[in-house]
Amino acid sequence: MENSGISARPAQRVEWIPINRISVVNPRARNKKVFREIVDNIAQIGLKRPITVTRRAEADGPFYDLVCGQGRLDAYCALGQDEVPALVVSADPEDCLIASLVENCARRQHNAIDLLQDIGGMRQRGHDFSDIARKTGLSIDYVMGVSNLLERGEQRLLRSVESRVIPLSVAVEIAEADDHGVQRAL
Repeated sequence: MENSGISARPAQRVEWIPINRISVVNPRARNKKVFREIVDNIAQIGLKRPITVTRRAEADGPFYDLVCGQGRLDAYCALGQDEVPALVVSADPEDCLIASLVENCARRQHNAIDLLQDIGGMRQRGHDFSDIARKTGLSIDYVMGVSNLLERGEQRLLRSVESRVIPLSVAVEIAEADDHGVQRAL
């Protein structure tokens, strides 16, 4: 995690955490077929890698926020389990969000629109373009282009970029065109 700038301290051990005490703070939609494969895989051979959570102290005992592993957590729920093995780390909410973003970037078939929205969220929380690029491993030009589209509310163009209908550079040019008729035609 050093490369992503995350200051979370590594967990000492894996703990069994009650699933009903875990909150998913950055939820992701799952492809049903891929999710079914995760469930089947865990049912057959078990969990290869524990989820990662951070402890949240509350009056009723410890609660946890999910950092990484929503698919695995959801699979455990689907399998009727009450507890899930988890690495418990100490990290602030921003570090947890970044860790979740980094995991989503690393996932082979991540949902690109979620990545784009996460970039916007980091901008709203005061991160500059170079900081976001460094933490996510994306180019600064890509981060700037996505931020530009998000700030302009160009959801249609973002969906076109996500589905690879048009490149990001073309989407930014369309968004920056002065004439509304030109934008519509493009």
